[in-house]
Amino acid sequence: MFLITGTDTGVGKTYFTAALVKAFRKKGFNALAYKPVETGCRPECSDAKVLGEASGAYYPPVYSFKPPLAPAVAAEVEGVRVNPYRVVKKILELKERYSPLLVEGAGGLLVPITWNFTYLNLAKELQATVIVVALNKLGVLNHTLLTCEVLRHNGVKVGCVVLNYKEEFDESVKSNLDSLRRLLPLPVYPFSSQEDAFQILNLV
Repeated sequence: MFLITGTDTGVGKTYFTAALVKAFRKKGFNALAYKPVETGCRPECSDAKVLGEASGAYYPPVYSFKPPLAPAVAAEVEGVRVNPYRVVKKILELKERYSPLLVEGAGGLLVPITWNFTYLNLAKELQATVIVVALNKLGVLNHTLLTCEVLRHNGVKVGCVVLNYKEEFDESVKSNLDSLRRLLPLPVYPFSSQEDAFQILNLV
């Protein structure tokens, strides 16, 4: 089981997760990509829908909220009491049916699902291997190193870092991949297309 987290919101987690599950399925795996908690669902949960289409099977989030806020904040705004173990239970149920199961988080690693349960807690609870998606722009070195250090400190296995070449933001895009490979003791892969997902598939 993989948990796909980001160094921030808007770094391309859904785009990458959809590409990776397509790659797994084309290789013959009974893979599923699933987003258990989604915010900004106005009216539909667009990320969950993209993952469902890529997987060939759609499962709605356990919790979905209209405000485009962190889950704990959105739940409070809507007056919903979130039980994170309902999320864990649903994921484990899907794990019995699909392999590999790709679970997409919301935002970054320490985003709160509730005020005392983050995506880091979810990764530990599931004993998942984490894939970190980072956006290739200035600042990515710090954001990625911080995320990986928190995972290492908490004993969570990191499969790889994926550097998303979404667009040319600034001059750092030319050096970030090499810099991360020099700074991190784990694989760092570029990602910009479905073909890149097939390359990463062989290495995670």
